Amino acid sequence: MSFRERYLNRPFLFEIMPGIIFFLVNKGWGLMPGVIALMISTVLAVGLGLLLEKRMPVFPLISLFLVVTLGGSVLLFENEIFVKMKPTIGKALFALILLVGLVMKRGLLERALEGQLYLSRRGWQVLTIRWIIIALGFALSNEVCWRWLDTDSWIAFNAFVMPFSIVAYMAITRITARRYWIAEHSLHVG
Repeated sequence: MSFRERYLNRPFLFEIMPGIIFFLVNKGWGLMPGVIALMISTVLAVGLGLLLEKRMPVFPLISLFLVVTLGGSVLLFENEIFVKMKPTIGKALFALILLVGLVMKRGLLERALEGQLYLSRRGWQVLTIRWIIIALGFALSNEVCWRWLDTDSWIAFNAFVMPFSIVAYMAITRITARRYWIAEHSLHVG
């Protein structure tokens, strides 16, 4: 499998494009137009993902909800703090949802990745815990950065971190799959 097939697939691109568009529009026209572009591009990305992938994209829907509500708050109250809090709230909420999934018979992560990964019960638990740790790490890094950096620096930081966070989830999933893959399902993880 080539680098392009592995890492530059449609779901990955749909996930990072709104952030890149937000960064570029903010650079050229400012924060408020950037927030509007983020909201529109997120709606389009989720819609295109649904149309092309033929399934409900669970994680992008959570992001969509946060982008629309917090982005709308930025525009309504003309206060950039809402957009700065979005990654912290989003990642913390994501970690909480995954944590709740650990106590369920089949967690959210297993349902979302159904048909793509075939892990043992222990494998799903380990993967979920690892995703929770990653999510909380990125939530904490955003919380520190938005409080210490000016708005443009924070936006640049997030434009870099967003693709990196997705790669981190993919890498930890790959590492976990190597160890906990169910033998009946062939996997070439090389």
